[in-house]
Amino acid sequence: MTRPDRTVDGPDDWHRLSAWMIALKPIEQLPQLIPLIIALVFAGRNMPNVAALVGIVVVPLVALLPWLTTRYQVTDEHVRLRSGVFTRTVSTARRDRIRSVDLTASLPHRLLQLSTVRIGTGGDDKASTVELSAIRTVEADHLRELLTPGSGLIDQATGAPHEPGDGDEPRIAVAPRQPPEVLARFHTSWLRFAPFSLTGLAAVAAVVGVGFQIGNDLNLLQRGASAAEGALRRIQEIPLPAVVAAAVAIVIVGGALVSLVGYVVGNWAFTVTRDPEDSTLRVTRGLLTTFSTSLDERRIRGVHIHEPVLIRPLRGATLHAVATGSTKHPVLLPPAPADEAVRLADRVAGEAPGLTTELTRHSAGARRRRLTRGAIGGVVVIVVAAVAVVGPLTWPWLIVGAVGLVVSTGFGLVRYQHLGHALTDRSVVVATPQVARHRYVIERSGVIGWSTRQSVFQRRQGVETLVLATAAGSEGYALIDMEPATSVALAARVTPDLIAPFVETGV
Repeated sequence: MTRPDRTVDGPDDWHRLSAWMIALKPIEQLPQLIPLIIALVFAGRNMPNVAALVGIVVVPLVALLPWLTTRYQVTDEHVRLRSGVFTRTVSTARRDRIRSVDLTASLPHRLLQLSTVRIGTGGDDKASTVELSAIRTVEADHLRELLTPGSGLIDQATGAPHEPGDGDEPRIAVAPRQPPEVLARFHTSWLRFAPFSLTGLAAVAAVVGVGFQIGNDLNLLQRGASAAEGALRRIQEIPLPAVVAAAVAIVIVGGALVSLVGYVVGNWAFTVTRDPEDSTLRVTRGLLTTFSTSLDERRIRGVHIHEPVLIRPLRGATLHAVATGSTKHPVLLPPAPADEAVRLADRVAGEAPGLTTELTRHSAGARRRRLTRGAIGGVVVIVVAAVAVVGPLTWPWLIVGAVGLVVSTGFGLVRYQHLGHALTDRSVVVATPQVARHRYVIERSGVIGWSTRQSVFQRRQGVETLVLATAAGSEGYALIDMEPATSVALAARVTPDLIAPFVETGV
């Protein structure tokens, strides 16, 4: 830490990261070092001395130089990180612009009792983030407390502001704080939602498909080893429906296992707590790599609940916050019971009414557009399938096409059922036309403007899209296929002072 009256470039103001960074850097850069390692292996056969020299000199420098050339500084005005050998880079985060302080610790970090501190100032790009990649975990926790709004440097022994002397290590002390309030905690019963993830299914399906394609391209099934030729021949004799059924089973079971492992690794020990002194939310999670995200409740402008297709029948949902800052939709709850998501939304933002209120359905024009889009999608699929079929279309193919058309039109009806909007005493509710349910609840006080757009097809149906503008989250939330009169009435009710100059009143 530095005193306010010291010069910015004073020699005692800048501090090194942990020396363990020398050991961590090669691990972090292993993907980039793989070509060099391969080159050293091949060079070692013909030029062992050169390979040994490169291995002894170059590889350690890759780890040592970043540590030697990296310094950081924390003052009452800013946080700075200076790094680089040939090109000097200085990243700065003003203290009054800090919006998030997140801690991450990979498995090597945890073994060495280190953490990575990411300090965000509200932007989406890398330039708006200062990252201290190797700080002792204790110091990282203290640094987060210091940079969180409402915190300060307080000596625990005297209760006075902490002023380190010349030559002090970057030591941060904070006064004892009240224990945090636990708002949500991981339960093993949540694991029942883990296997029902489309991500795991897609990953396994891609692997199986690529595997079959490679096997077919390389003729592996035809020219296997003599010992396996009999087995391969028997596999080839299996009827095609059985092979397809086996592939589907592999995808389903494999996808469920991949999703389960990913859920456990990413969300184990998931906890949401609130600091009673400064209204800061802390979200911690992770089995191997731990993540700790801080979120100022004063910057939350709403919530977003998502009910995925496969999880919704189990009454599951995920919950995100709509907030200003570097993380636009921070996770408040992984796949978990929907009732738990509604309860947490109410504890965090008081938005339970917005998540449970009945939606106002959009007009018949909106329904026709959803059904038409669904039917067109089915027709496209049928045409593509017909082009792919060699020979005349037989009755089975026509039946499959008809079923596909009915299913796609049914999806259009489902999307219309999920489309709508609502108003509560404090929020605007936006429900989007998707097969998976999405509902955004945005505080009225966070609405800063409106815009409308109307395509040619919308004009034919007498509807338009009203976009709610806010400084939080995605910064724009579309209420799709509303009647123009309904759009004007909604905007006027939410922001009457903003809309009044643009609304004609009858005489």
